[in-house]
Amino acid sequence: MAKYALLIGVSEYQSQEINLLHGVVKDIQAMQRVLQNSEIGGFDEVKFLLNPDSITMQSEIEQLFMERCQKDDIVMLYFSGHGYRHEDGNLFFVAHNTQINPQGLPRIATAVDAKFIHERYMSRSKSQRQVLILDCCFSGAFAESMSAKKLVSLSINDEIAQQLGGEGRAVLTSSTATQQSFEDSGGGVYTRYLVEGIEKGAADTDNDGVITVAELHEYAKGKVLKAKPAMKPEIFAVREGYTIRLAKAPVGDPQLEYRKEVEGCVRNGRVSVVGRRVLTRRQKELGLQSEVAAAIEEEVLKPFREFEESLWEYEQCLAEALEEEPVLSDGTREDLKRFQKILKLRDENVAPIHQRLEDDLSSEKGINYDKLRDFLKAGQWKQADHETYLVMVKAVGREKGDWIRDEEFLNFPCIDLRTIDRLWVKYSNGRFGFSVQKEIYLSVGGKPDGKYYKEAWEKFSDRVGWRVNSTWIDYDKVTFDTSAPMGHLPSGADGGRMGVRGLFSRIETCKV
Repeated sequence: MAKYALLIGVSEYQSQEINLLHGVVKDIQAMQRVLQNSEIGGFDEVKFLLNPDSITMQSEIEQLFMERCQKDDIVMLYFSGHGYRHEDGNLFFVAHNTQINPQGLPRIATAVDAKFIHERYMSRSKSQRQVLILDCCFSGAFAESMSAKKLVSLSINDEIAQQLGGEGRAVLTSSTATQQSFEDSGGGVYTRYLVEGIEKGAADTDNDGVITVAELHEYAKGKVLKAKPAMKPEIFAVREGYTIRLAKAPVGDPQLEYRKEVEGCVRNGRVSVVGRRVLTRRQKELGLQSEVAAAIEEEVLKPFREFEESLWEYEQCLAEALEEEPVLSDGTREDLKRFQKILKLRDENVAPIHQRLEDDLSSEKGINYDKLRDFLKAGQWKQADHETYLVMVKAVGREKGDWIRDEEFLNFPCIDLRTIDRLWVKYSNGRFGFSVQKEIYLSVGGKPDGKYYKEAWEKFSDRVGWRVNSTWIDYDKVTFDTSAPMGHLPSGADGGRMGVRGLFSRIETCKV
């Protein structure tokens, strides 16, 4: 029995409309290293094909399946690069010379047809043990001109199985769903853990000294889902395809045994208290140096760290966006969605971050803003207006029924001011809030210094609807719905409208 592998990586393209994939070379070199190692992969031949054109790629694949193998030989084809799914459902591999047509889609004559490879080479091959590893997606979302809106939401599991699957064959993919692979940086995560599973022997889950296709995929998939939850590696195999033996793993190796102990002691990305005692005992029993044990733990925990780093990066990005826009515009939300996809985070991963930051209820004075948020969220504008008065008098140390003095507006606690304003702006979709009112006041000649400018104040009050025909309206004439003029709410009626001028000054100093 012989073992042959062809590793194809396409990182550079003649067409400037196709994104470069910088991680491809590193991935293939790592895969080549472990497969060629006689103590691990034990492959007789591992050929590395970098940036081939479509004809060369197809020719090399033909030679792999048709000229070099016999019935019992294991044949592996690994591809890292861009894939493409045509509108008719056919799948293609993008080559170095693949061209882009005026519609922004690949010219399929310049790509490599997966179905053609299946029918002409793989199905006619003497080898009955074939493995395909595809660290790519088939979304077609590789061109700079392609936007997420142009891509249909699809699941191509059946198409991969039909066009590439077969008896005695296993197809492993890093990701199949369009939204998960949009603008992927090219390989990386899936291949990294395939290599780790082989090189460290960690994928040998049944400890029999052999790593099968199914074991390797499950190991890599588990790691990928921890590090990049939006990716979803898949395996398509028929019976014997799952049991193809790809590599050897050490039996009784202390470091491998310790690694598997660590895997079992991790809870929610951390080693549990009990787990720490288990690991301390096992480290002594296995005779491992502390630095060796620490390095193994760090490697096992890396996917969790990667996930946490992605969450932290997304949170920082959202926080910065909210500094500029207390209520995020549609454009900013689209940019955040794109960033989320680059980080490979799912909607459920980022939802708590949005909830926490967009509904930040912080208070310098220990005030509970839940009720104000709930009123605003429900569109109960009158209740929210009154609640705003209640929390504001409380923030300056006064009781219900009292009013806020000018100097108290000028020194209003900044954190509380930001919280109140952000809630109003967010739930009114940018229509109401103190910062909205301030911008209107400045636009009519007012100054944010707390002083009274009669002409500007009257113009402002006319604009926001607090004066009608030069007459100040009573509280019962306030409009408590979104048909009201911009800046109409909060009305300031309960706490004294004139004092709101002081808030405009405070908004400047607090940078709301």
